[in-house]
Amino acid sequence: MHSFDDYYYFYLVVKHGGFSAASEASNITKSKLSRRILDLEAKFNITLIQRSTRHFKVTTLGQEFYEECNKIIEQVEVAQSVLLKQKIDPQGLIKISCPAVMMEYQVRPLLNDFLKNHPKINVELELTSRRIDILRDDIDLAIRTNFSSNEDSSIIVRDVIKTTHCLVASPELLQGKTLKHITELSAFPSIVLGTHKQQYHWHLHNLTHTDEIDIPLQPRIKSNDLAGTYYAVLDGLGIADLPYLTVKKDILAGRLIHLFPDWCSNIGTVQLVYASRKGQRPVMEKLIEHLIEGLRAYAPENDGYLM
Repeated sequence: MHSFDDYYYFYLVVKHGGFSAASEASNITKSKLSRRILDLEAKFNITLIQRSTRHFKVTTLGQEFYEECNKIIEQVEVAQSVLLKQKIDPQGLIKISCPAVMMEYQVRPLLNDFLKNHPKINVELELTSRRIDILRDDIDLAIRTNFSSNEDSSIIVRDVIKTTHCLVASPELLQGKTLKHITELSAFPSIVLGTHKQQYHWHLHNLTHTDEIDIPLQPRIKSNDLAGTYYAVLDGLGIADLPYLTVKKDILAGRLIHLFPDWCSNIGTVQLVYASRKGQRPVMEKLIEHLIEGLRAYAPENDGYLM
């Protein structure tokens, strides 16, 4: 099959009535236009244009070929308009993975605002704390909190903002007892996120000085989802390490007690994970930037984030 460019060059020359006019209109050199059309004629052993220094005439076959080329160019312009429209008015389906609690307390307002502003975008949500393989699981964008460095070079990971965690317990569990020393935590049952670890512990560091301590755990409840941990601690079944954003309202309302507020139990990094920037759909680019800007703007005004 001959190069589509040659059809386009022929279309330009006939449309503008000559090589010089076509060159001026398209910023393609006259010599290149002439050479490529000669090659096209030679390939099929035909004459499309009769020309001399003073004469330019499209043959009958050339006119018929031009009309077909015109249809092709119009179709290409329609196809291009789809891409341009995507930039102006994003549309299409985005498959998103996000932990349910994280969606409720951090992502939901931003995502819903984005969808209201772009009514032609559709979303499939997988609400899970499971570690998503975006390629195998056919996910466009995974939103997560990570506590270790990323080692997978085949994916794009955007660090957005850091979040703090805290230890909480229900008044029912403590039964009026005030914990005075951090080692007393071991006297209570614990609730943890993750079901396949060999060992569990809380690594705590003091916010006012450099002290650190590890509290080994024998969890009473292990949950593969943050929501399971959250509801178990609300029900008085143990002490849990949870994002401060998740439990802030419960602490203020007295439903949960913030244990040892001078100690921080964990610092996580909110991340956006996707396959590749190359060939990224405009709709994805817009959503990613919207989430990053929204989370970073929200952070300075709310406890539970670190800049």
